[in-house]
Amino acid sequence: MSPVWGLLVLVVLFMMGMPVAYAIGISSVVIMAASTGIKWVTISSAMIQGLDSFTILCIPLFLLSGKLMNRCGITDRLFTFCRALVGWFPGGLGHVNVLASFIFAGMSGTAVADAAGLGQIEIRAMEANGYDRDFSAAVTAASSTLGPLIPPSLVLVVYGMVSGESVGALFMAGILPGVVMALLMMGLVTYYAIKNQYPRDPFPTGKQVLEAFRGGILPLMTPVIILLGIYTGIFTPTEAAAVCLMYAAFIGIFVYKAIDIKGFMAVVQETVREATPICAMVGISTLLGNVLTQSMIPQTLMGQVLESVHSKWVFLLLLNVGLLIVGMFMDSSAAITILTPIIYPIAIGFGINGIHLGVVMILNIVIGVLSPPFGVVLFTLERVAKLPMKRLIKALLPWFAILLLALAVVTIFPSISTFIPSKMGFQI
Repeated sequence: MSPVWGLLVLVVLFMMGMPVAYAIGISSVVIMAASTGIKWVTISSAMIQGLDSFTILCIPLFLLSGKLMNRCGITDRLFTFCRALVGWFPGGLGHVNVLASFIFAGMSGTAVADAAGLGQIEIRAMEANGYDRDFSAAVTAASSTLGPLIPPSLVLVVYGMVSGESVGALFMAGILPGVVMALLMMGLVTYYAIKNQYPRDPFPTGKQVLEAFRGGILPLMTPVIILLGIYTGIFTPTEAAAVCLMYAAFIGIFVYKAIDIKGFMAVVQETVREATPICAMVGISTLLGNVLTQSMIPQTLMGQVLESVHSKWVFLLLLNVGLLIVGMFMDSSAAITILTPIIYPIAIGFGINGIHLGVVMILNIVIGVLSPPFGVVLFTLERVAKLPMKRLIKALLPWFAILLLALAVVTIFPSISTFIPSKMGFQI
């Protein structure tokens, strides 16, 4: 039996609804059984190696800090600050929506947290100011995709763990692509604002801006602490996550007094429930990557791909199309965990930078979370905005075009992803 059958088993198990970690583990065993020369002790050693990592602590720490920010009402302060900055633009609250998501991404790192945390505030405020619900929900959904790109991104951590690329470099690599996406979204907001004559806030006074800044200064320091700490080498991404958590707990409990110890422990329990499956997937994906390498599956696939596809641009085109389809059916962390060990060596064979590849893969998967039939952000916004799914998807169509344009730009120009990490001294 060919080891490739193990990959087919993985696909079948996943489509049957089996938890991803179990599906990866079973398919790894099938591949080992079909291969020669692989020692079964690999199972225990590879899984331990995958979990015994300082970097993996980023996942629960950043997840917990993001949840604390949400629970402590920081989203309201953030929205007020962004409104003072860009609310006077044409389609003001649409721009506020995008900017707030961009900043909140530096605190939560996930699209769902953005959609759930900021979504209610943004949609309610936009409707109260004369924006139609379809537009409000669409811009909220689209801007939530910034979360997985702007540091600290949980998906970037997962990719770094599976691929072996520097998590710090990946954090820096996501900034400019995130800026490109935000600017394109703001351009579309402006178009709709002029077309539909959406309202905007009056130009704020210096006093109003100062008051909004005072209210939002502590939350705004979160991404600053993360980026400056990593940039200056004061702490690693994992240490940045720990500092971020302590900071969030301090301002939530002692400054804003928005949460007590009992509430804090409830957030911790919720985080454990969400982080455990992700960490398990990362650990067991190390086993899959090890088994795949020893069974020569990636090498075989790479040889076949290199023989049939002679241009890296054709490969990138096929990769984007394939990942967009995958993103429609799979959770982002699961997709990255399963596909990276297969795609990474092939991409390297084409001379594609591993950091650039990570950003492209995640941007594709991010678009998938907005796509039917299983886009998790769609279901979140369906509840938040109280819109029928068909109506929400129709409203999102122009935003899909913007996201695909951003994907094309980031794919064609690798320097957008590699510029900042290379300037900061990371090995690119």
